Amino acid sequence: MHSIPSPLTFDAHRWQQLLADTARRHHVPGIVAGVLRIDRETGTTQRFVASTGVTNLRTGVESTNDTICQIGSITKVVTATMIMQLREEGKLDLDTPISEILTDLEFAEVDASRITVRHLLTHTSGIDGDVFTDTGRGDDCLEKYAALMKDTRSLFSPGTGWAYCNSGWVLAGRIIEVLDGRTWDASLQDRISRRLGLHQFLTLPEQIISYRSQHGHVREPGKRDWTLAPASAIVRSMGPAGLITSSVDNLLDFGGAFLRDGAGVAGEALLGPESVRLMAETQVTLDAAADAAAPRWGLGWMLDDWNGHRVFWHGGTTIGNKAWLQVLPDDGLAFVVFCNGGSAEAAGPEIFGAFAREFAGTNSSTGSRPVGPASEVAIDDSLLGHYADFSTSLEVKKRDDGTIEARVKRLLDPDGAEPDTLQLLPTGTPNRFVARADDLSPWVQITFTEVDGQQCAYADIRCLRRKEDTNETGVGVGNEGNAS
Repeated sequence: MHSIPSPLTFDAHRWQQLLADTARRHHVPGIVAGVLRIDRETGTTQRFVASTGVTNLRTGVESTNDTICQIGSITKVVTATMIMQLREEGKLDLDTPISEILTDLEFAEVDASRITVRHLLTHTSGIDGDVFTDTGRGDDCLEKYAALMKDTRSLFSPGTGWAYCNSGWVLAGRIIEVLDGRTWDASLQDRISRRLGLHQFLTLPEQIISYRSQHGHVREPGKRDWTLAPASAIVRSMGPAGLITSSVDNLLDFGGAFLRDGAGVAGEALLGPESVRLMAETQVTLDAAADAAAPRWGLGWMLDDWNGHRVFWHGGTTIGNKAWLQVLPDDGLAFVVFCNGGSAEAAGPEIFGAFAREFAGTNSSTGSRPVGPASEVAIDDSLLGHYADFSTSLEVKKRDDGTIEARVKRLLDPDGAEPDTLQLLPTGTPNRFVARADDLSPWVQITFTEVDGQQCAYADIRCLRRKEDTNETGVGVGNEGNAS
């Protein structure tokens, strides 16, 4: 157990100034952040929440400590928690083939019986991960989404690789619906909110509208100003992968259950201690090409080590919003940060990094950065070419001056949208590079490797397969059948 200052001291003015200064330097309209500490010996709980800026640049409404924000993919940990509850109830096992529950499920290139619940919770199913199909606002949206999987192709055979997979989490949510006999949203309220006494763990606009909420802000590359995001939320069909909106306090309470071996504040158990341990236990150690977010993954959680301090965490990105939840179990700490635009990828780590130094006496992890100019990039010509999954296209080519250019296009953008043109910079690691559109954009890690015998490029945590036919979306013609 690491030593922690006791009691936790909180200088409200100091932290308010930190948030305000960070927001100003990184152009973030509004930030809300908080820390929870639970003394594992006495059970004593301490917390603070601070806020700065505005929820919305159009309205100028002030961000307050109880402002709610979209937590994006942190929702995946919540969905994993419900799956583990079903496991405790004996309704499924981690190695249950998903076809035993979703009996009509089909994929284009792999038999559904080869994919297990564990594959879904660890991003190792191989199914194309960013299928953001809008199947409407009805209570049957997940059922309709699952039916459309018959057209979804695969990046690799189940269990042979790793690729961040939103699609798999929608299927995990559909499993919850089938076994519970109700919508995923209703199960969330009963299985999570009721047990933990949460009143701001919300999924639907008609719930969210009653609260002060952050709206996301976006920016076109090359421009210097952030504007209101064109949509307030992602589609309902992606709910189990990233739809929850929460206050900092409610998300800290959710993280706090993992500091109490699964117990909620009021005493009702969210999970048993064994499930908490399993979720934070290494299930997959990533190839160095795929570790842009974390070196290891558990069941829902990303797993890291901050200089000897265990951390399980997840981040969330929606349309112009960013969120982070970190749990440091040996230190009895949980951190939450919400940002609604600006250079949030720089602002958020500054804030939770300051929390880590102050309350755990350690530094947080940092991502890859360039170690030289573009002229020092060394890449084999065999890696040049076209890579893609359902939603992202990456074309890598050599410029006349010998430097390497990556053109990244989001295939779901409106017709006519120009791709981002990035210049690869060296990181000191072979076949791993970083790039960004401009000085206000986040660094993107681009790495070349092989997965399941096929040449791939990772754009951060997305696995993009080499394409032989540049007119085809997804897996190339020459790769058909290799993932089934």
